Amino acid sequence: MTIEHAQLYCETCEKVTNHELHYAGRLLESVRCSRCETQFELSQRALLPAYVRDLESRIASKPRRMLHRATRDPLGFARQLPGAILRQPRKFVREFWSLIRR
Repeated sequence: MTIEHAQLYCETCEKVTNHELHYAGRLLESVRCSRCETQFELSQRALLPAYVRDLESRIASKPRRMLHRATRDPLGFARQLPGAILRQPRKFVREFWSLIRR
């Protein structure tokens, strides 16, 4: 799960405040107001099909993205590839479980 921060209008506080945006992959999973702690979560029922579509898109575009990185920086690509391959299953499991735990 990735956490970003943004200044958004909070309907509870009725002010623009700092919010935490929680992402599973590239999908927004929840938003939490840092001032009043109000949290808005998307339902698992809505997130799972969207996550599967996003995952399919990421998998389909992976060869093109890898080729782009390899041509841009061949040595860096070769040096980082083993670690990236080892991180992907853990990254996928972390994203998936963040959706399932809801």
